[in-house]
Amino acid sequence: MRKFLLAAAGAMALAGAATTANAATTVTSITPTPAVLTPPASAAFSSVITSGPGTFSDSFTFTILGSPGVLDSQISTLLLNGSQNIDFTSLALDSMVTTIVGGVGSGGVFVKTSTDPAPETWAILNPVFLTTGTHTINVAGNLIGPNGSYGGTINIQPVPEAKTWAVMLLGVGAMGLAIPRRRKPVLAQIA
Repeated sequence: MRKFLLAAAGAMALAGAATTANAATTVTSITPTPAVLTPPASAAFSSVITSGPGTFSDSFTFTILGSPGVLDSQISTLLLNGSQNIDFTSLALDSMVTTIVGGVGSGGVFVKTSTDPAPETWAILNPVFLTTGTHTINVAGNLIGPNGSYGGTINIQPVPEAKTWAVMLLGVGAMGLAIPRRRKPVLAQIA
């Protein structure tokens, strides 16, 4: 009976921890596409560039309210008039700049996941911890034809608070105590 009660307490602690973790992060806006989101939060951003050929640079800002979050993102070229007319030269999340030369990125947090003739896609594959406040994604590149476009998304998950982790660990520990243990047989030793 005692083991059953410990297991039940652990399960309730894990269930309570999950609800606490979901009440933290809010993205208030992404410019130029305003959005008000609650966790888990996602938002889209995009740009159509019609001043080509030449270079371009765009900035997208968003604000995290409440508590810190963990962010992942992806940015892809889009077909416009049947072709991919954009070559990215730099992608940055705040001060983490990925420099792109000849389709190869270095530094920063963005990693190339597909290339032309399919949409050129760069993604943050290892989520990045962001504090509350305003953050910026900067996109720069070369427009090969007269026009081109790209789009992207950000996803933010809340970071569980320290007390949430403590309750989860307590619950897992209690469930571990509830699991019956087998004794190892003692082998006779011949002297």
